[in-house]
Amino acid sequence: MSALALFLLQIAVIVLITGLCGVLLAQLGQPRVLGEMLGGILLGRSVFGYAAPHLIAQLFPPSSLHTLMLVSELGMVLYLFLEGMNLDFEKVWQQRQAALRISIVSMVVPFALGCGIGLIMYSKFHGTGGNRATFLLFVGVSLSTTAFPVLARMLRDRSTGDTTLNMLALVCAAMADVMGWVLLAVALMINNSATSPWVLLLKMFLLVLFGAFLLGIVRPALARLVRWRGAPNISQLLLGVFLVFILGCAFVTERLGVHALFGAFMAGMCIPRLHHWHRQLDRTIHPLVSVLLLPVFFAVTGIHTEFRDLGGRSVLLWFLVSLAVAIAGKVGSTYYAARKSGLPQRDSLLLGFLMNTRGLVDLVVVNLALQAGAINTQLFTILVLVALITTAMTSPSLKLLKIREKPGVQTPAPEARVS
Repeated sequence: MSALALFLLQIAVIVLITGLCGVLLAQLGQPRVLGEMLGGILLGRSVFGYAAPHLIAQLFPPSSLHTLMLVSELGMVLYLFLEGMNLDFEKVWQQRQAALRISIVSMVVPFALGCGIGLIMYSKFHGTGGNRATFLLFVGVSLSTTAFPVLARMLRDRSTGDTTLNMLALVCAAMADVMGWVLLAVALMINNSATSPWVLLLKMFLLVLFGAFLLGIVRPALARLVRWRGAPNISQLLLGVFLVFILGCAFVTERLGVHALFGAFMAGMCIPRLHHWHRQLDRTIHPLVSVLLLPVFFAVTGIHTEFRDLGGRSVLLWFLVSLAVAIAGKVGSTYYAARKSGLPQRDSLLLGFLMNTRGLVDLVVVNLALQAGAINTQLFTILVLVALITTAMTSPSLKLLKIREKPGVQTPAPEARVS
Protein backbone atom coordinates (compact mmCIF):
# COMPACT_ATOMS: atom_id res chain seq x y z
CA MET A 1 0.00 0.00 0.00
CA SER A 2 1.33 3.42 -0.93
CA ALA A 3 1.94 6.06 1.75
CA LEU A 4 -0.89 8.22 0.40
CA ALA A 5 -3.36 5.31 0.36
CA LEU A 6 -2.42 4.40 3.93
CA PHE A 7 -2.79 8.01 5.07
CA LEU A 8 -6.24 8.34 3.48
CA LEU A 9 -7.36 5.06 5.06
CA GLN A 10 -6.08 6.17 8.48
CA ILE A 11 -7.96 9.47 8.32
CA ALA A 12 -11.17 7.76 7.19
CA VAL A 13 -11.03 5.20 10.04
CA ILE A 14 -10.20 7.86 12.62
CA VAL A 15 -13.05 10.15 11.57
CA LEU A 16 -15.50 7.22 11.48
CA ILE A 17 -14.63 5.74 14.90
CA THR A 18 -14.35 9.03 16.78
CA GLY A 19 -17.51 10.35 15.14
CA LEU A 20 -19.54 7.26 16.10
CA CYS A 21 -18.26 7.38 19.67
CA GLY A 22 -19.07 11.09 19.86
CA VAL A 23 -22.66 10.51 18.72
CA LEU A 24 -23.07 7.58 21.13
CA LEU A 25 -21.92 9.48 24.20
CA ALA A 26 -23.97 12.51 23.19
CA GLN A 27 -27.03 10.26 23.34
CA LEU A 28 -25.97 9.30 26.88
CA GLY A 29 -25.90 12.93 28.00
CA GLN A 30 -22.14 13.40 27.80
CA PRO A 31 -20.38 16.04 25.67
CA ARG A 32 -19.61 14.80 22.19
CA VAL A 33 -15.93 15.68 22.58
CA LEU A 34 -15.65 13.12 25.40
CA GLY A 35 -16.85 10.40 23.03
CA GLU A 36 -14.35 11.52 20.42
CA MET A 37 -11.59 11.35 23.02
CA LEU A 38 -12.65 7.81 23.91
CA GLY A 39 -12.79 6.93 20.21
CA GLY A 40 -9.16 7.94 19.87
CA ILE A 41 -8.23 5.70 22.79
CA LEU A 42 -10.14 2.79 21.20
CA LEU A 43 -7.83 3.05 18.20
CA GLY A 44 -4.75 2.80 20.39
CA ARG A 45 -2.84 -0.09 21.87
CA SER A 46 -5.12 -0.46 24.87
CA VAL A 47 -8.31 -1.60 23.09
CA PHE A 48 -8.21 -2.34 19.35
CA GLY A 49 -4.44 -2.73 19.56
CA TYR A 50 -4.95 -5.41 22.20
CA ALA A 51 -7.91 -7.13 20.51
CA ALA A 52 -6.52 -6.99 16.95
CA PRO A 53 -2.80 -6.18 17.24
CA HIS A 54 -1.87 -7.20 13.69
CA LEU A 55 -4.64 -5.13 12.14
CA ILE A 56 -3.78 -2.03 14.15
CA ALA A 57 -0.06 -2.53 13.46
CA GLN A 58 -0.80 -2.53 9.73
CA LEU A 59 -3.14 0.44 9.98
CA PHE A 60 -0.83 2.56 12.18
CA PRO A 61 2.76 1.44 11.50
CA PRO A 62 5.40 3.45 13.39
CA SER A 63 6.70 4.97 10.15
CA SER A 64 3.33 6.68 9.55
CA LEU A 65 2.92 8.25 12.99
CA HIS A 66 5.07 11.29 12.22
CA THR A 67 2.67 12.42 9.51
CA LEU A 68 -0.33 11.91 11.79
CA MET A 69 1.39 13.91 14.52
CA LEU A 70 1.96 16.83 12.15
CA VAL A 71 -1.71 16.78 11.11
CA SER A 72 -2.76 16.66 14.77
CA GLU A 73 -0.47 19.61 15.55
CA LEU A 74 -2.12 21.63 12.78
CA GLY A 75 -5.51 20.77 14.24
CA MET A 76 -4.44 21.90 17.69
CA VAL A 77 -3.05 25.17 16.29
CA LEU A 78 -6.43 25.99 14.75
CA TYR A 79 -8.27 24.76 17.86
CA LEU A 80 -6.22 27.02 20.15
CA PHE A 81 -6.91 29.92 17.79
CA LEU A 82 -10.65 29.31 18.16
CA GLU A 83 -10.30 29.06 21.93
CA GLY A 84 -8.48 32.38 22.11
CA MET A 85 -10.98 33.99 19.77
CA ASN A 86 -13.93 32.94 21.91
CA LEU A 87 -12.62 34.59 25.07
CA ASP A 88 -14.96 37.50 25.76
CA PHE A 89 -12.86 40.21 27.41
CA GLU A 90 -15.89 42.38 28.19
CA LYS A 91 -17.63 39.65 30.17
CA VAL A 92 -14.38 38.80 31.93
CA TRP A 93 -14.00 42.46 32.92
CA GLN A 94 -17.60 42.72 34.16
CA GLN A 95 -17.14 39.85 36.62
CA ARG A 96 -13.45 40.38 37.25
CA GLN A 97 -13.54 40.65 41.06
CA ALA A 98 -15.32 37.44 42.07
CA ALA A 99 -14.10 35.53 39.02
CA LEU A 100 -10.47 36.51 39.53
CA ARG A 101 -10.54 35.43 43.18
CA ILE A 102 -12.20 32.10 42.38
CA SER A 103 -10.05 31.33 39.34
CA ILE A 104 -6.79 32.10 41.16
CA VAL A 105 -7.65 29.94 44.17
CA SER A 106 -8.96 27.15 41.93
CA MET A 107 -5.65 27.16 40.03
CA VAL A 108 -3.17 27.72 42.85
CA VAL A 109 -4.41 25.00 45.22
CA PRO A 110 -4.54 22.04 42.78
CA PHE A 111 -1.35 23.28 41.11
CA ALA A 112 0.46 23.29 44.45
CA LEU A 113 -0.96 19.85 45.30
CA GLY A 114 0.12 18.56 41.89
CA CYS A 115 3.64 19.88 42.38
CA GLY A 116 3.62 18.31 45.85
CA ILE A 117 2.82 14.80 44.67
CA GLY A 118 5.09 15.42 41.67
CA LEU A 119 8.06 15.65 44.04
CA ILE A 120 7.30 12.12 45.21
CA MET A 121 6.42 10.79 41.73
CA TYR A 122 9.47 12.18 39.95
CA SER A 123 11.81 9.24 40.45
CA LYS A 124 9.25 6.78 39.06
CA PHE A 125 7.53 8.76 36.30
CA HIS A 126 10.03 11.27 34.92
CA GLY A 127 10.85 11.17 31.23
CA THR A 128 14.17 11.09 29.42
CA GLY A 129 14.35 14.70 28.25
CA GLY A 130 13.07 16.91 31.06
CA ASN A 131 14.36 18.12 34.41
CA ARG A 132 12.68 18.10 37.81
CA ALA A 133 11.31 21.66 37.52
CA THR A 134 9.72 20.93 34.14
CA PHE A 135 8.22 17.71 35.47
CA LEU A 136 6.66 19.47 38.46
CA LEU A 137 5.22 22.25 36.31
CA PHE A 138 3.64 19.82 33.85
CA VAL A 139 2.10 17.70 36.62
CA GLY A 140 0.84 20.80 38.45
CA VAL A 141 -0.73 22.28 35.32
CA SER A 142 -2.32 19.00 34.24
CA LEU A 143 -4.07 18.62 37.62
CA SER A 144 -5.28 22.24 37.77
CA THR A 145 -6.60 23.02 34.28
CA THR A 146 -10.19 23.74 33.29
CA ALA A 147 -11.36 23.21 29.71
CA PHE A 148 -13.15 26.45 28.88
CA PRO A 149 -14.56 25.37 25.46
CA VAL A 150 -15.74 21.96 26.73
CA LEU A 151 -17.41 23.64 29.69
CA ALA A 152 -19.12 26.14 27.39
CA ARG A 153 -20.51 23.31 25.29
CA MET A 154 -21.77 21.52 28.41
CA LEU A 155 -23.54 24.64 29.66
CA ARG A 156 -25.14 25.11 26.27
CA ASP A 157 -26.48 21.55 26.28
CA ARG A 158 -27.31 21.27 29.99
CA SER A 159 -27.70 24.65 31.68
CA THR A 160 -27.52 25.22 35.42
CA GLY A 161 -30.68 27.31 35.10
CA ASP A 162 -28.92 30.41 36.45
CA THR A 163 -27.53 32.82 33.86
CA THR A 164 -25.29 34.52 36.43
CA LEU A 165 -23.78 31.23 37.53
CA ASN A 166 -23.33 30.14 33.91
CA MET A 167 -21.43 33.29 33.05
CA LEU A 168 -19.37 33.20 36.24
CA ALA A 169 -18.31 29.61 35.48
CA LEU A 170 -17.28 30.55 31.95
CA VAL A 171 -15.35 33.62 33.07
CA CYS A 172 -13.56 31.66 35.81
CA ALA A 173 -12.73 28.91 33.31
CA ALA A 174 -11.42 31.45 30.80
CA MET A 175 -9.16 33.06 33.42
CA ALA A 176 -7.95 29.66 34.60
CA ASP A 177 -7.27 28.73 30.99
CA VAL A 178 -5.05 31.76 30.48
CA MET A 179 -3.15 31.14 33.73
CA GLY A 180 -2.68 27.50 32.75
CA TRP A 181 -1.25 28.44 29.36
CA VAL A 182 1.15 30.90 30.98
CA LEU A 183 2.43 28.21 33.39
CA LEU A 184 2.68 25.76 30.50
CA ALA A 185 4.70 28.28 28.49
CA VAL A 186 7.09 28.64 31.42
CA ALA A 187 7.45 24.85 31.64
CA LEU A 188 8.29 24.57 27.95
CA MET A 189 10.75 27.46 28.08
CA ILE A 190 12.53 25.93 31.09
CA ASN A 191 12.67 22.60 29.29
CA ASN A 192 14.16 24.18 26.14
CA SER A 193 16.45 26.77 27.72
CA ALA A 194 19.47 24.44 28.12
CA THR A 195 19.74 25.30 31.85
CA SER A 196 20.78 28.90 31.10
CA PRO A 197 18.73 31.42 33.14
CA TRP A 198 19.66 34.21 30.71
CA VAL A 199 18.24 32.28 27.77
CA LEU A 200 15.07 31.63 29.76
CA LEU A 201 14.69 35.31 30.70
CA LEU A 202 15.30 36.36 27.10
CA LYS A 203 12.63 33.96 25.84
CA MET A 204 10.16 35.20 28.44
CA PHE A 205 10.89 38.81 27.52
CA LEU A 206 10.46 38.14 23.80
CA LEU A 207 7.21 36.24 24.44
CA VAL A 208 5.81 39.10 26.54
CA LEU A 209 6.95 41.61 23.90
CA PHE A 210 5.28 39.59 21.15
CA GLY A 211 2.06 39.31 23.15
CA ALA A 212 2.05 43.05 23.84
CA PHE A 213 2.57 43.75 20.13
CA LEU A 214 -0.36 41.51 19.18
CA LEU A 215 -2.79 42.85 21.78
CA GLY A 216 -1.63 46.45 21.73
CA ILE A 217 -1.14 47.03 18.00
CA VAL A 218 -2.53 44.15 15.94
CA ARG A 219 -5.85 43.80 17.79
CA PRO A 220 -6.80 47.52 17.44
CA ALA A 221 -5.73 47.42 13.79
CA LEU A 222 -8.00 44.43 13.16
CA ALA A 223 -10.84 46.25 14.95
CA ARG A 224 -10.41 49.22 12.60
CA LEU A 225 -10.42 46.84 9.65
CA VAL A 226 -13.69 45.27 10.80
CA ARG A 227 -15.29 48.69 11.33
CA TRP A 228 -14.11 49.77 7.89
CA ARG A 229 -15.64 46.71 6.26
CA GLY A 230 -18.84 47.34 8.24
CA ALA A 231 -20.47 43.96 7.55
CA PRO A 232 -20.02 40.33 8.62
CA ASN A 233 -18.52 39.30 5.31
CA ILE A 234 -15.36 37.18 5.18
CA SER A 235 -14.18 36.56 1.62
CA GLN A 236 -11.85 33.77 0.61
CA LEU A 237 -9.03 36.28 0.34
CA LEU A 238 -9.66 37.60 3.84
CA LEU A 239 -9.90 34.05 5.19
CA GLY A 240 -6.52 33.35 3.61
CA VAL A 241 -5.09 36.43 5.32
CA PHE A 242 -6.42 35.24 8.69
CA LEU A 243 -4.92 31.76 8.18
CA VAL A 244 -1.54 33.25 7.30
CA PHE A 245 -1.78 35.42 10.43
CA ILE A 246 -2.58 32.37 12.61
CA LEU A 247 0.24 30.28 11.17
CA GLY A 248 2.65 33.20 11.36
CA CYS A 249 1.95 33.75 15.07
CA ALA A 250 2.30 30.02 15.68
CA PHE A 251 5.62 30.04 13.83
CA VAL A 252 6.98 32.89 15.96
CA THR A 253 6.25 31.22 19.30
CA GLU A 254 7.56 27.88 18.01
CA ARG A 255 10.82 29.59 17.08
CA LEU A 256 10.91 31.17 20.55
CA GLY A 257 11.02 27.66 21.97
CA VAL A 258 7.60 27.82 23.62
CA HIS A 259 5.19 26.07 21.27
CA ALA A 260 3.19 26.92 18.18
CA LEU A 261 -0.03 26.55 20.19
CA PHE A 262 0.69 29.68 22.21
CA GLY A 263 1.05 31.82 19.11
CA ALA A 264 -2.25 30.49 17.77
CA PHE A 265 -3.95 31.23 21.10
CA MET A 266 -2.66 34.81 21.10
CA ALA A 267 -3.72 35.21 17.47
CA GLY A 268 -7.24 34.24 18.48
CA MET A 269 -7.25 36.85 21.26
CA CYS A 270 -6.55 39.50 18.61
CA ILE A 271 -9.80 38.88 16.70
CA PRO A 272 -12.25 41.72 17.53
CA ARG A 273 -15.80 40.83 18.57
CA LEU A 274 -17.41 43.32 16.17
CA HIS A 275 -20.12 42.85 13.53
CA HIS A 276 -20.13 39.09 14.37
CA TRP A 277 -16.90 38.54 12.43
CA HIS A 278 -15.63 36.19 15.10
CA ARG A 279 -18.79 34.09 14.79
CA GLN A 280 -18.50 33.80 11.02
CA LEU A 281 -14.82 33.00 11.30
CA ASP A 282 -15.68 30.35 13.90
CA ARG A 283 -18.35 28.86 11.63
CA THR A 284 -15.84 28.77 8.78
CA ILE A 285 -12.92 27.13 10.58
CA HIS A 286 -14.62 25.12 13.32
CA PRO A 287 -16.21 22.33 11.19
CA LEU A 288 -12.87 21.42 9.60
CA VAL A 289 -11.15 21.38 12.97
CA SER A 290 -13.78 19.41 14.89
CA VAL A 291 -14.67 16.84 12.21
CA LEU A 292 -11.30 16.21 10.56
CA LEU A 293 -8.30 17.51 12.50
CA LEU A 294 -9.15 17.05 16.20
CA PRO A 295 -10.01 13.34 15.73
CA VAL A 296 -6.46 12.84 14.46
CA PHE A 297 -5.16 14.40 17.68
CA PHE A 298 -7.38 12.05 19.71
CA ALA A 299 -6.08 9.07 17.73
CA VAL A 300 -2.44 10.08 18.28
CA THR A 301 -3.21 10.42 22.00
CA GLY A 302 -4.85 6.99 22.02
CA ILE A 303 -1.87 5.40 20.27
CA HIS A 304 0.39 6.61 23.10
CA THR A 305 -2.06 5.53 25.83
CA GLU A 306 -1.45 2.07 27.26
CA PHE A 307 -3.83 0.88 29.97
CA ARG A 308 -1.54 -2.06 30.71
CA ASP A 309 0.92 0.50 32.13
CA LEU A 310 -1.46 0.65 35.11
CA GLY A 311 -1.03 -3.06 35.79
CA GLY A 312 1.41 -2.66 38.65
CA ARG A 313 -0.03 -2.08 42.12
CA SER A 314 2.11 1.02 42.74
CA VAL A 315 1.16 2.58 39.38
CA LEU A 316 -2.52 1.95 40.01
CA LEU A 317 -2.14 3.52 43.44
CA TRP A 318 -0.56 6.63 41.94
CA PHE A 319 -3.42 6.82 39.45
CA LEU A 320 -5.95 6.84 42.30
CA VAL A 321 -3.89 9.43 44.19
CA SER A 322 -3.64 11.67 41.13
CA LEU A 323 -7.37 11.39 40.47
CA ALA A 324 -8.22 12.16 44.11
CA VAL A 325 -5.87 15.16 44.19
CA ALA A 326 -7.26 16.47 40.89
CA ILE A 327 -10.89 16.26 42.03
CA ALA A 328 -10.46 17.32 45.65
CA GLY A 329 -8.05 20.12 44.77
CA LYS A 330 -10.20 21.63 42.04
CA VAL A 331 -13.66 21.12 43.51
CA GLY A 332 -12.61 21.93 47.07
CA SER A 333 -10.66 25.09 46.25
CA THR A 334 -13.37 26.41 43.93
CA TYR A 335 -16.04 25.72 46.54
CA TYR A 336 -14.05 27.51 49.24
CA ALA A 337 -13.36 30.58 47.06
CA ALA A 338 -16.97 30.74 45.88
CA ARG A 339 -18.31 30.60 49.44
CA LYS A 340 -15.90 33.36 50.45
CA SER A 341 -17.24 35.39 47.51
CA GLY A 342 -20.80 35.10 48.84
CA LEU A 343 -22.22 32.32 46.64
CA PRO A 344 -24.77 29.90 48.14
CA GLN A 345 -23.57 26.45 49.14
CA ARG A 346 -25.21 24.60 46.25
CA ASP A 347 -24.01 27.09 43.65
CA SER A 348 -20.49 26.94 45.09
CA LEU A 349 -20.44 23.15 44.90
CA LEU A 350 -21.82 23.18 41.38
CA LEU A 351 -19.21 25.72 40.31
CA GLY A 352 -16.55 23.43 41.75
CA PHE A 353 -17.66 20.51 39.60
CA LEU A 354 -17.93 22.75 36.55
CA MET A 355 -14.36 23.96 37.06
CA ASN A 356 -13.28 20.31 37.43
CA THR A 357 -13.94 19.81 33.70
CA ARG A 358 -10.54 19.21 32.09
CA GLY A 359 -11.27 17.67 28.71
CA LEU A 360 -9.24 18.52 25.66
CA VAL A 361 -7.06 21.16 27.34
CA ASP A 362 -5.59 18.56 29.68
CA LEU A 363 -4.88 16.24 26.75
CA VAL A 364 -2.92 19.05 25.13
CA VAL A 365 -0.89 19.51 28.32
CA VAL A 366 -0.01 15.83 28.73
CA ASN A 367 0.84 15.45 25.04
CA LEU A 368 3.21 18.40 25.25
CA ALA A 369 4.73 16.90 28.39
CA LEU A 370 5.30 13.57 26.63
CA GLN A 371 6.76 15.26 23.55
CA ALA A 372 9.12 17.29 25.76
CA GLY A 373 10.32 14.12 27.45
CA ALA A 374 9.22 15.43 30.86
CA ILE A 375 7.01 12.41 31.71
CA ASN A 376 7.04 8.74 30.76
CA THR A 377 4.23 6.77 29.13
CA GLN A 378 2.94 5.47 32.47
CA LEU A 379 2.25 8.95 33.81
CA PHE A 380 0.92 9.94 30.40
CA THR A 381 -1.71 7.19 30.66
CA ILE A 382 -2.53 8.19 34.24
CA LEU A 383 -3.10 11.84 33.33
CA VAL A 384 -5.13 10.97 30.22
CA LEU A 385 -7.47 8.88 32.36
CA VAL A 386 -7.72 11.69 34.92
CA ALA A 387 -8.75 14.07 32.13
CA LEU A 388 -11.40 11.65 30.84
CA ILE A 389 -12.88 10.84 34.26
CA THR A 390 -13.05 14.42 35.53
CA THR A 391 -14.70 15.53 32.28
CA ALA A 392 -17.23 12.68 32.45
CA MET A 393 -18.11 13.66 36.04
CA THR A 394 -19.48 17.09 35.14
CA SER A 395 -22.74 16.13 33.45
CA PRO A 396 -23.84 13.62 36.15
CA SER A 397 -22.95 16.21 38.80
CA LEU A 398 -25.43 18.63 37.25
CA LYS A 399 -28.11 15.95 37.53
CA LEU A 400 -27.25 14.90 41.07
CA LEU A 401 -27.33 18.46 42.36
CA LYS A 402 -30.80 18.81 40.80
CA ILE A 403 -30.36 22.36 39.59
CA ARG A 404 -33.70 23.59 38.29
CA GLU A 405 -34.19 26.44 35.86
CA LYS A 406 -35.61 29.55 37.40
CA PRO A 407 -38.97 30.60 35.95
CA GLY A 408 -38.70 33.17 33.21
CA VAL A 409 -34.88 32.98 33.00
CA GLN A 410 -33.36 32.20 29.65
CA THR A 411 -29.78 31.00 29.63
CA PRO A 412 -27.73 32.49 26.81
CA ALA A 413 -25.80 30.04 24.71
CA PRO A 414 -22.08 30.38 25.33
CA GLU A 415 -20.17 31.09 22.15
CA ALA A 416 -17.20 28.80 22.60
CA ARG A 417 -17.50 25.58 20.60
CA VAL A 418 -15.76 22.26 20.70
CA SER A 419 -17.56 19.79 18.55
